[in-house]
Amino acid sequence: MSHEVILHDEIVEMLSVMVEEKDTYTFGHSKRVATYSAKIAKALCLSQEEQDIMYQASLLHDIGKILTPEAVLLKPRKFNRQEYDIIKKHPMDGARMVAFISPFKAYADIIAHHHEHYDGSGYPDGLKAEEIPLLSRIMSIADAFDAMTTNRIYKARKNIQQAIDELRRCSGKQFDPYLVDVAIQTLSSLSELVTFSQSPKDAIQEARFSYFFKDSLTSAYSGEYLNYFLLHNKETQQFQCCYFIQTRQMQVYNKKYGWKMGDHALVEIALRLKVLFHTSYIFRIFGDDFVVLSPSHMSIDEKEIVYKLSCGFDGLSICLEHFDLNNLPILKWENLEKYSVSTYKI
Repeated sequence: MSHEVILHDEIVEMLSVMVEEKDTYTFGHSKRVATYSAKIAKALCLSQEEQDIMYQASLLHDIGKILTPEAVLLKPRKFNRQEYDIIKKHPMDGARMVAFISPFKAYADIIAHHHEHYDGSGYPDGLKAEEIPLLSRIMSIADAFDAMTTNRIYKARKNIQQAIDELRRCSGKQFDPYLVDVAIQTLSSLSELVTFSQSPKDAIQEARFSYFFKDSLTSAYSGEYLNYFLLHNKETQQFQCCYFIQTRQMQVYNKKYGWKMGDHALVEIALRLKVLFHTSYIFRIFGDDFVVLSPSHMSIDEKEIVYKLSCGFDGLSICLEHFDLNNLPILKWENLEKYSVSTYKI
C-alpha cells in the first residue's frame, strides 16, 4: 500500500473522529454506516474502487455537522422547524468541505445527497429515483438503519428485524426499492448490536451534557435525562432501584419566607441528596420533587433520611418512597405521579 493511500485513509479516519468527538450522542455511527454501506455495495457487485469510495464517503457523510451549532446538534429531543432547517444544511456543508481536498472530491456529490428520498421528498435538492447518485441511495439506507438500531437520548433502539420492517415499509418512498431488497438480504445476517451508554464518561462530557440536562437552579439532572435511563434500564440493568423524594408544602413555605428562600431550600435538598446517597444521579421533577437512581439496593434508614433532608426547613414536609426497578419497571418519570401518597412524612 502506497504512502499516499495510507495518508488518505488516515485523514479520512481523523475527520470522522472529529465529527464524533463533537457529536458524542452518535458514537461509532459513521464507522457503522461505512461498514453497512460497503456490504451493500459488495452485494450489488460494484467494483472494488466503488466499494472503497462507498466506505470512505460514508465515514465522512456527517462531516458537515462540524459546522452545526452544538446547541442544535446536541439537543436531546426532536428538532423544531428552525432547528431542522439548520440540521438540513449539513449534507451540503459536508460536500463543500471535502471538495476543498482534491483526493476527496469524488465524495462530495455522494455526501451532498445522502438525505434525498426516492420519491423526491428529501433534501437538499428534492432529487428523486435515479436522479440521486447510486452511492447516496445506498448510504441513505445504511444511515437510516443505524439510526434505528442504536439508542438515542429521546428514543429506544429498534431490533434488527424491526428496522428491516421499517426499511421495507419505506421502500419506494424514502428508499430505492431494488436497493432495499438487496440491503435487507445483507443486513438480515447481522448480529444484534452492542448498546452504548449515553451517560457522561468524564468531567468534560458532563459539562457538555449539562447544557441540556442540568437543572439551572439545583444542578440536579432534568426529568428528560431521567427518562433516558428509565427507558433503557431494562436493557442496561444500570440501576436496581430508585427513590422518589417529594417536597410538600412548598407553596406555603414560599408564601411565608419568600421565593428566594424556597429556591435555597431546593438547592440545599439536592445537595443533601448527593451526600446522603453518595451519587450524582439526582433528578429534579414536578418542580419541587427529586428522584435518586441507585445501581444497587442501599441499606438506609428512610426515616433518618427524611429527617436529614427536612431539617432546618420549618413548614416543609419530605416524603420518601423506594422502588425496586426489577419488580416495578418505571419507564418515565411522569409515571411517578400516581405514587404521590408516601409512606413517611414529617
